Order: sequence, then structure tokens, then C-alpha cells
Amino acid sequence: MRKYKWQLISFMMVLGILCTSILEVSAQGRRFRFINRPDYDYRPYHFGFSLGANVVNFAVRENQEFTDFRYILPEPAFGFNIGIVSNLKLTEHLDLRFIPTLVFADDRYIEYYTGAFNDGPAHNHHRFAENDPGVTQLDLPLHVKYKSVRMPNTRAYVIGGLKYSYDFASTEKGSTSGAQDVLFVKIGKNDIHYELGVGFDHYFYYFKFSTEIKASFGLMNLVRMGDEGARYFDSIDRVNSRSILISFLFE
Repeated sequence: MRKYKWQLISFMMVLGILCTSILEVSAQGRRFRFINRPDYDYRPYHFGFSLGANVVNFAVRENQEFTDFRYILPEPAFGFNIGIVSNLKLTEHLDLRFIPTLVFADDRYIEYYTGAFNDGPAHNHHRFAENDPGVTQLDLPLHVKYKSVRMPNTRAYVIGGLKYSYDFASTEKGSTSGAQDVLFVKIGKNDIHYELGVGFDHYFYYFKFSTEIKASFGLMNLVRMGDEGARYFDSIDRVNSRSILISFLFE
């Protein structure tokens, strides 16, 4: 996956921009248009699904009492996500949304530099094994969606809320059985995030299509314990999860 990370993210972004551009050009090209699905916004609830791409990373705070490393830097990972949309109408402009999502990505790494940055990292570890499982994560977000006035087949919106995440490939319970399984830092399975995002709804004849981008900020310290080579663990005071998700929703 890491080999094709830029191609994947570029493709998803271009696809979203292209879809949005086509819709806007179509809107400008016709003076009069039919209003698609005029009854859609009056439904008390509806369902759908989402597809998207993501960038996941760590935010690392170094322990100032330990100076074994000159730099400790996180390395992002790229992947994709799929989810199921559940939407409950609260008011004309306010919805409550629950979107269970599976997130797949390459593994995130923490790079340890003992010399200058140009010299490259001395060690590059989070999970260090021959068969790296990468990130496989279940997200359970609960969002409030505030929608603009419909105009007439498009509307903008903002979202915000909290998310619980469970990392199936976490190293929290990991053990060292050999040199290639050494875990310098163990990362917890459970996390709580707050999320903020923006998007656009586009109404078609048979369904509603939405393009959305949101940022996710982990609140919990994910560092659980050190392993062999305690200086790698002791040099880190706090690790938080960070991610950006681009989603295409069909409802």
C-alpha cells in the first residue's frame, strides 16, 4: 500500500473534484432545472454508505528529561475507508449521524534521529516485523451535521462530533519473541477523537451524493509501555492519533 499511497490519494481527490465540477458546470449550463428528490429532506431518517481515502499519523511529544535522540518524528500512512451511513433528522438544518467505518492503512512509524535530519533516522519503528499488519481500525463516530439552505440541488454543510476507535492491529498486547519482533513503543487499542469537517450534498434523481473532508484529533495518550531498549519508550512523553479523511457518501 505504501508504494501506491500518493497515487491512491491523488486519484480520490481528483475524483471528488471532478464530480463536484461536473455538477457545478451542469448547474450553470441550464437556466431552469428540476428539483431532484424534493421530498428527501423531509424524511425522518435515511441510510447509505461511504467510500474514501485517509491519511493517518501520530502527534508525538518528546520527554524533555531524556536527550538520547535529536529528533523523534512520526511518519504518516495512507489508506482507504468504507462505512455505513445512518442519518436522523433533528430540525430543518440539523441532523444526527452515526457512520460505523472500517479504516485500512499502512502502518504508522515513529522515526528516531540521533544525528542531523539529513543523515536519516537511526531507527524507524512502531510495529517492526516481517509481516507488518498495518492499520485496521473500527471507527464509531457520532456527528452533528448543520446544513445550509438548499440551492436547489446542492447544499453545503459542516459536521462536528466525537468518535471512538478500536485498532485491531494494535501492539498493546504485543510480546517480543525474537529480534524481528522487537516493539520499541506499544500503542493502545482504544482511542477517543473529536472531529470537524465540511462537505457538499448533491441531489440526483435517484440518490444524494456527498463529498466530504474532515480532520480527526485523538484525545488519549496511546503510549502503553516500553519494551527492550527502554530509551525509545522513555524518550516519548505522549502520542496522539491524527488523521484526515476524504469521503464520498451515497445516501
